[in-house]
Amino acid sequence: MASTASPNFFARLRMAKPKTTCSKNPDALRIGILGAANIAPTALINPAKSMKSIIVVSVAARDQEKAKAYAKTHDIPNTHPSYDAIINDPEIDCIYNPLPNGLHFEWTRKALEAGKHVLLEKPATSNAAQTKILFDLAKAKNRVLLEAFHYRFHPASIFFRQLLQDHIAEGHVLQKVESIMSWPSFFPKDDIRFNFALAGGIMMDCGCYTLNSIRYFSGLEVESVQEARPKIVSPEIDGRMDAVVNLSGSHSPGAIGKLTASLTNPYFSIDTWRNILPSFTAETDTKIFTFGVFVMPTAYHYITVKDKATGKVENLPKVYAEGYSTYRYQLEAFVSAVKGANTDSIPGWVSAEDSFKNMTAVDDIYRSAGLKIRE
Repeated sequence: MASTASPNFFARLRMAKPKTTCSKNPDALRIGILGAANIAPTALINPAKSMKSIIVVSVAARDQEKAKAYAKTHDIPNTHPSYDAIINDPEIDCIYNPLPNGLHFEWTRKALEAGKHVLLEKPATSNAAQTKILFDLAKAKNRVLLEAFHYRFHPASIFFRQLLQDHIAEGHVLQKVESIMSWPSFFPKDDIRFNFALAGGIMMDCGCYTLNSIRYFSGLEVESVQEARPKIVSPEIDGRMDAVVNLSGSHSPGAIGKLTASLTNPYFSIDTWRNILPSFTAETDTKIFTFGVFVMPTAYHYITVKDKATGKVENLPKVYAEGYSTYRYQLEAFVSAVKGANTDSIPGWVSAEDSFKNMTAVDDIYRSAGLKIRE
């Protein structure tokens, strides 16, 4: 659906943060939150307010007073005194895990063992071996485990991927893809993003998005790492990563992927602000496809196709559909899967294999960069 038939910019922003909560279905899923996380209002609490099929019923934090204050602020009816308590509450169906990266494995495993479905913030775990263990457990327990690459569920992302794949299906060869998420130093040096003990590093932050987008939009997998050049901000911690990977799959032999991920760019640099918006580009033998602001297309995005022979650039209609946020579309997909939908039929779904391959590629980039994989 083109933007002319969709809610306008301000309406979309209002939809992303509803002031009231809709009535809930009698069989609405009951989900609890691990930790009083800053991302949870955007990723879960606000999207759930406008959905009849799910309700946020509780939050657990290691500081009970913090949990109570958080619950009051976000209109969450209950709190639990510990992560174990909320995970083992029989009245709760699902768990949302937005804890620091280094805690994903432990607490997601406990939630799955307790029979809970889990919406898990990315990256899934600290390394590929842990990711495999979690998804094997989810399969054994017949529980849904979804790594929250929310951008994939937005109609604009689904449209762009299909556009590129249709072009390739016509016999065109993908030569190069590039994904960029490159920002100034928004966070202090002691932020958890830069803490090795908590599985920090840029590839564990926006870097895993760039890698995932390369794999998702191209339909190819990382075969090997050509080069990985980190900017080290503390021992074993990358504040920036520039990498080139060799891609392989059912089409386009010889294709490469380039990624740039950074949270260390200087504030007072023209280049920093010129490249502030995340972008994805795919170049084939005849055309160049660009998806601007691919990771957060709700507020704004653009999709262009450039003809390499003529230089003509086609600006395609923006795709906002109903106007919901990426997180709302993701939550709809998660609920559908929990209620029994075949995940193969859910556009954008992040499968167990997908999560494992993404984490494997992250590990490979760290090894190529001369850094330890996260533990």
